[in-house]
Amino acid sequence: MKEDKNDNRQFLYDILSDYSPSGGELNMQKKIIDMMKDIDDEVICNHNYNVTHVVNPKSDMKILFCAHIDEIGLYVDEILDNGLIKLNRIGHIRPYVYISQQVKVITRDKNKENASGIIGYLPNMNKGIEVSDLRLDIGARNKEEAEQLVSIGDYVLHASSYQLLANDRLSARALDDKISVYILREVLRRAKEKGCENGLYAAFTVGEETTGRGAKIACDIVKPDLAIVLDVSYVNDVNYLEGLHGETKLGGGPILEIGSLVNDKIDEILREIAKDKNMKIQNTVDSSNTYTDLDSIYDRCGGVVGYLVNIPLRYMHSSVEVCDMKDIEDIIELLVEFCFRINKQTSFNPFE
Repeated sequence: MKEDKNDNRQFLYDILSDYSPSGGELNMQKKIIDMMKDIDDEVICNHNYNVTHVVNPKSDMKILFCAHIDEIGLYVDEILDNGLIKLNRIGHIRPYVYISQQVKVITRDKNKENASGIIGYLPNMNKGIEVSDLRLDIGARNKEEAEQLVSIGDYVLHASSYQLLANDRLSARALDDKISVYILREVLRRAKEKGCENGLYAAFTVGEETTGRGAKIACDIVKPDLAIVLDVSYVNDVNYLEGLHGETKLGGGPILEIGSLVNDKIDEILREIAKDKNMKIQNTVDSSNTYTDLDSIYDRCGGVVGYLVNIPLRYMHSSVEVCDMKDIEDIIELLVEFCFRINKQTSFNPFE
């Protein structure tokens, strides 16, 4: 009987319903550790909130998978005399997508509860606005009242969670990159159940949207034989961005990377698996940087064999990102099979 994979999606819904801004990932990481305790053979935690979940830690073959747990957002920059709040950016945000939105203030002070607020619309606002034009309204009548509720440096994120759409599509804030966290959780779970003997290291990295620090530290600690990064990629099946190349779409299958940072042998193996499974695949080309954790790994650990698997996504860096769960299932199957196709004798040297 075919496994009902929908039962395991509650993990995904749970992490999408919580917050993990870049720099404030600790609570989410603790939550995931608890939710993965029946899968993990070992958990590696770092002082900067990085967490790596391990299956078969005694294996000589180490495969490092990376998915970043942090999300973009805003932070409290200045509290004004009238109780309104000026904001600044965390990562590459688009200021206009916050206008007329309900938001949640994630407080850094453990003695304060998270506050609710809105970012109001003003008549002169348009798509050309800057972060400095945004004002957070938490209902305070003056600066003193606002300071009782929030503090400088508190995180401000979209208050939205997730919504199920037709055709098994999912919309949510922070699918970039929590959908990859879900994928890796499933890869570890299924590969372990099937008896994989390779060492599998799923690093849920911090700070990808800001500094890239998590992937660097994971690579230093694990010292893997190879590293595969999962992240989202724009699709061009909706006309909202110019300059996208190729033909990528939701439901078109995993997007495999072509570029100078990816290893040819890993690419060959993944494409063979997709062919064997009659799985549709798509392609994207990055001739220089990928703007993912793969760049950090390459810069820090240039000798490590690396690859990037992309997840098709609409409306990236908004509160309504959309993915197709058929693509997600294909990526899980692709990576689970990959875990069985390689071993310590597999050569990733293109000169051999």
